[in-house]
Amino acid sequence: MSTPIWARPEPKGRGREKPLSRRGIVGVAIAIADDEGIEAVSMRRLARELHAGAMSLYHYFENRDELLELMIDTVAGEMVVPELPAEWRPALEAVAGRSRAMFVAHPWVLPILQAVPAVTPNLLRHIEQSAQSVSTLEGVEPVLLTGIVTAVDDYTIGYTLRELDSEDRRRRRSWDEPAVRTLLESGEFPMVSEFVAYGSPLPTPTFEMGLKWLLDGFAAQLD
Repeated sequence: MSTPIWARPEPKGRGREKPLSRRGIVGVAIAIADDEGIEAVSMRRLARELHAGAMSLYHYFENRDELLELMIDTVAGEMVVPELPAEWRPALEAVAGRSRAMFVAHPWVLPILQAVPAVTPNLLRHIEQSAQSVSTLEGVEPVLLTGIVTAVDDYTIGYTLRELDSEDRRRRRSWDEPAVRTLLESGEFPMVSEFVAYGSPLPTPTFEMGLKWLLDGFAAQLD
């Protein structure tokens, strides 16, 4: 089994006044993915942006999968809370808030997250902080603690996926299109029509409100 990319020493640059580095290459790759999507990230594209030969990048990464792994690990560092609150609720709120902010800033992450090994330094730091968030709850069964952390994580990912998808849907389709209006005026969808009339076709709570409801439920059970 080969050594993970993040555990291997940085190779020495060669043949350039300003040698490349893994960090520099990853930074450019993240910028491309943020602007154009992960499909736009290729060794050839990176070489063009870095004014380097495509084959020279394989001095730093054996393949594109290693590049993706280091990209994920790099942005996962944005999920780590600088100073984790001592109380469980503020701690979970901080972890969830940082996670959502990272996913929104880098919308390419969630679709490929499952394809990247879960064990990278910053992903482990995020998981460790999630576990630390509920470690102050004494006398609570481990299965419930795990359930709390998992539920918050699932809520954060699910809300953000729907949020990003809704933005894309709004760009692609309007509720004012004639065909959609015909459906709404048919009488078959009275509740949706009412929501549209009030300017909120898909009424959802804010991220913070939904998280509060979730944590309120756990607090009630803990009491």
